[in-house]
Amino acid sequence: MLKIKFFKSFFIIVLLFTVLIFITGVRIIRQHILAEAQTRVCINLSSAWALFNNCQQELEKIIKLVALKEIIVDVCAKKDWDNINARSRLQKIYREFGLDFIGLIDVNGCVGMRGAPPYKAGDFILNNPAITKALHTGEENACVALMSAEELANEANGLVHKAFFEIEQTPHSRKTPKNEESRGMVFIAAVPVKNGPNIVGVAYGGILLNRNNKLVDRVTQVVFKGEEKNGVPLGTATIFLDDVRIATTVRMANGNRAIGTRVSKEVADRVLDNGLAWVGEAFVVNDRYLTAYEPIKDGFGNIVGMLYVGMLKKPFDDLFEEILAKFAYVSLFVLVVALGIAFFTAGKIAYPIHRLVEAVNVMSDGKYPEPIPLMGSCKETDSLINAFNQMTSALIEREKKLKALNKSYMETLSFVTHELKGPVATMMNYVYLLREEKLGTINEKQAKAIKAIDASGQRLIEMVRHYLNLSRIEKGEYNPVLKNVSILNDVLSPLLIIFEKEIADALMHIENKITADIIVNADINMIREVFENLIGNAIKYGRNNGRIVLDARKDEHFIRFSVWNEGMGIHPDKIGQLFKKFSRVHDDDRSIKKGTGLGLFITKHIIENHGGKIEVKSEYGKWAEFIFTLPSATVGEK
Repeated sequence: MLKIKFFKSFFIIVLLFTVLIFITGVRIIRQHILAEAQTRVCINLSSAWALFNNCQQELEKIIKLVALKEIIVDVCAKKDWDNINARSRLQKIYREFGLDFIGLIDVNGCVGMRGAPPYKAGDFILNNPAITKALHTGEENACVALMSAEELANEANGLVHKAFFEIEQTPHSRKTPKNEESRGMVFIAAVPVKNGPNIVGVAYGGILLNRNNKLVDRVTQVVFKGEEKNGVPLGTATIFLDDVRIATTVRMANGNRAIGTRVSKEVADRVLDNGLAWVGEAFVVNDRYLTAYEPIKDGFGNIVGMLYVGMLKKPFDDLFEEILAKFAYVSLFVLVVALGIAFFTAGKIAYPIHRLVEAVNVMSDGKYPEPIPLMGSCKETDSLINAFNQMTSALIEREKKLKALNKSYMETLSFVTHELKGPVATMMNYVYLLREEKLGTINEKQAKAIKAIDASGQRLIEMVRHYLNLSRIEKGEYNPVLKNVSILNDVLSPLLIIFEKEIADALMHIENKITADIIVNADINMIREVFENLIGNAIKYGRNNGRIVLDARKDEHFIRFSVWNEGMGIHPDKIGQLFKKFSRVHDDDRSIKKGTGLGLFITKHIIENHGGKIEVKSEYGKWAEFIFTLPSATVGEK
């Protein structure tokens, strides 16, 4: 009876605590998941603002370069608005930098010249905040501004059509009589044109944000890394004009971008009317998102729109349900086990359990306890003790085996490395003796063969070190030994001898434009690795009878190298995979090329550890080009 009473009391206590812990745990888990997700959204919004502001800063730099041009200063000073060369310069900048409009105005705010068709002039645009500030304060600036359809038509052809869209009726949005939007939200930069200390005009230019999918796509790619959930983008970004989406990655049910749809009333009231940020769950077009909105202000400080980023809420709901299910199973399991122990082991198991706890504590300290003797109090307790002893014994045995395997591995690696040194050194000594004709006279062909063997032997020595460097990359212990290196003499000449047969077999032609004066400050062995990987890939994936072009161009502190080859090129969707570890990018209609998948991964690390960068350009089906930079040679070093 005492055992039953004990069991009943234990049952009530365990049940109450289990329910309480379950409810509290569910609440904490949900709050933690949502809080963590919402914090991430806020960080993402900060990143989106950084990209948003960076676009304005880049625009300001472009216009500043325009304002500093001598021909522009001369035109503004003389009011020579018909100057063909100046207009040609504006047209070139308009095209090359992808601006939507560019122009010059006089000190009275009258447009004297525009660089985009229809090239209209003579109108006044003093109501623009950027231009007003540039004229009145003489300060360069960039900001957001709203432009009417008439103003857009004056600036450039096509902007009115690009800015215009019909407003869609959207659930949960505010009521509005407007059915269309013709205004444009723009980034605009204005820089005073100065002739000495005097302001003689203003250069200005801008980018239309309406339907500017490139900007919002860049935000989602940088911030959310293109992550998806069941084919649906995990993150979205939007630029609003008032409460209407003018550029967005949010999609409608038919897959079209949700241009012209409107934000929910609760968000619009807080952000647009009160100028406060909105952070929290919100309905976005057709689904629930964890969102962050902040107001966009023009150059006069007026709220003209919003910047938004959001993450689909469903993945976090799914994660919560998954964790909840596991937590429920664990809680149920704990409850059942606790009640079972209470019923079957009340009283008699106290001492054996105490011994087990002591043994577990010993194990938690990294030690193994002595086997626990069987108590004989009950069968279950003895079985538990026996299982614990077996587990301890198995763990001890497994640890011994693991230590033995690890020792064997290290010994094997040490043996292989040591054994390679002797044969390779002997081979290289004989190559040296043959090359120096210390074993007899050799003819020209033999000398050439010995030279190739010498280069390959040197490469074998380097490969042992380079593949070991892969481990150092993983550990963050990758430190190049820098010295001045002649790319032509120290790197390319030996490599081209090694590749000579492969080039001839593929009927390829190498155009080497890299001259002997191209000298970098780098680790010679690492840089050989870079050029061998890139030239090898150019041969492997190039077209038979095609060209490979090696080029270099000096910059202020760096040298820009390029390895270009004719061939199938690289599909745009696969460029992002090139520099990943163990990645081998190929097309379905081409056989897989043999390789470790480490070449470009190691190449990227080597270049970045030298302070350089590497990028890829390609026209699919025609050519591919790898472009990278390395630091120029240090004056006075050898």
